[in-house]
Amino acid sequence: MNIITWLSYARKKLSNSLTAKLDSEVLLCFVLKISKKDLFYKNKKKIKIKYLLILNNFLFRRVLGEPIAYIIKKKEFWSLSLFVSSYVLIPRPETEILVEQVLLKVSSTKNSILELGTGSGAISLALASENSQLKIIGTDISLYALLIAKYNADKLNLNNVKFIYSNWFQNIPIKKFHIIVCNPPYLSRKDFKNSCSNISFEPYSALVSGNSGIECIEYIIKNSFQYFVSSGWLYIEHCYKQTKLVHNIFKNNFFINIVSVKDYSNRNRITYGYLNK
Repeated sequence: MNIITWLSYARKKLSNSLTAKLDSEVLLCFVLKISKKDLFYKNKKKIKIKYLLILNNFLFRRVLGEPIAYIIKKKEFWSLSLFVSSYVLIPRPETEILVEQVLLKVSSTKNSILELGTGSGAISLALASENSQLKIIGTDISLYALLIAKYNADKLNLNNVKFIYSNWFQNIPIKKFHIIVCNPPYLSRKDFKNSCSNISFEPYSALVSGNSGIECIEYIIKNSFQYFVSSGWLYIEHCYKQTKLVHNIFKNNFFINIVSVKDYSNRNRITYGYLNK
C-alpha cells in the first residue's frame, strides 16, 4: 500500500471525525518520520509492512477516540514540543492565554511564580522559556505527572523551573511568590458524565472537581494569601459558566482589580485578581 492509498483508507475509517484528514496526515508523518511536504511529493511511495502495522494500530486507537497527542506522545504548546501521556492533561490552546496574561504582569525583576497542578509542565515551561529571570515552582499530586514535567524541562534545557510533589499548597516551601497560577480541575461530575468529547481518555482527577466543579478553585483562592509576598496576583483558568461565581470568591477573599479574559470562542476563560496583604 502506498501513501496516497493509506491516507484515503484512513480518512474513510475516520469518517466520523471532524479532523480526519489532519489526523491521518499527522499519524503518517509521525510514523514515517517525513514532513507534510513529503506527503505531496512522495504520495506514491510504498509503505513498508512494519510501518503499515504501526500505522493501522495507531489508526485503530484513533477510531476508538483516543487523542492524537496520546498516540504520538507529543503536543505542541507555546511553540514548545512537550512529551505527554495519559497521566497528564493534554495542554489546550486556550491555556496559552493564561500564559500571555501572566507574562503581561511579570516585571523585569526576578519574579517568583508558583504553578499549582502542573501536569506536563506546560504553563511553567512556557513562562520559563520567555524569561530566564523567573524563578518558578510547579507542583502536582501525581508522581507520574512530575516525572513527565521534569523530563520536558530537561529536554527543553530550562533550568529556572523546579517541580515538587504537593497536594495544592500542602508541601509548598516557606518561600513567597509574586504570582500564583493554576489551571485546576473545574468540571462537575455531571459535566464529565455528560461530555460528548473524548476527555474520558484524560486523567479524571485533572478534570473533575467534586459535585459542583468549583471546589478546587474555591480552595485555591481561599488559601493563596499565605503564599504571596506582601502582594501578588492569582490567575485561575475556569469554565465560562463559572465566571460570576469565581469573581465572587475572589471578592470574598479580599482580592481587587479582578478581571476576566475571554478565550478564542469569546467566552470567559481566565480570571485574575490582586491581593495586597
